[in-house]
Amino acid sequence: MFDGWSYSQVLRVIGQSLEERGVEDFSLAWQDGEFVVRGKRVAPSERRWIDKLLGQKAGDVERNVEIHYALKSILWLQIRGEGMRKDPNRIPDYFRLSQTLRTVGNYIENRAMPIVSLRRGGGTLYLEFQERSGKKRVEEHGMGSFENYFLRTYLRRRNDRRT
Repeated sequence: MFDGWSYSQVLRVIGQSLEERGVEDFSLAWQDGEFVVRGKRVAPSERRWIDKLLGQKAGDVERNVEIHYALKSILWLQIRGEGMRKDPNRIPDYFRLSQTLRTVGNYIENRAMPIVSLRRGGGTLYLEFQERSGKKRVEEHGMGSFENYFLRTYLRRRNDRRT
């Protein structure tokens, strides 16, 4: 991973980027010195002239996306994200992808094992770790299972800011 960066910082930034792009289900992996995200985003299709004439709405189309996050991209997105955050004292919304991934990043750091991949499908997160023995371990978590972890982490950060 990037030197000097925590998983919580990097995953939060990636989460903000995915929110903006409308990507919800995805896989994320560390490859060749960068994070690579592959997923699907729902985008409105272009309305044909006949649909416009008949007053019909365009449907949504799923599009495959592949996004590469090198250190330079993470830095730029982090600076941009800081400018968008309004009130540091406001309780973040756990159900935003960026906050969920930030919490997952804290969880990964506390596991003290490098992450091989992370996948989100529906309401489930799959985390693949590399154990010290070299064996890979996959954990399955419901999206809501990190909510208590999020609250404890948030309260700890808030108390640290006050002191």
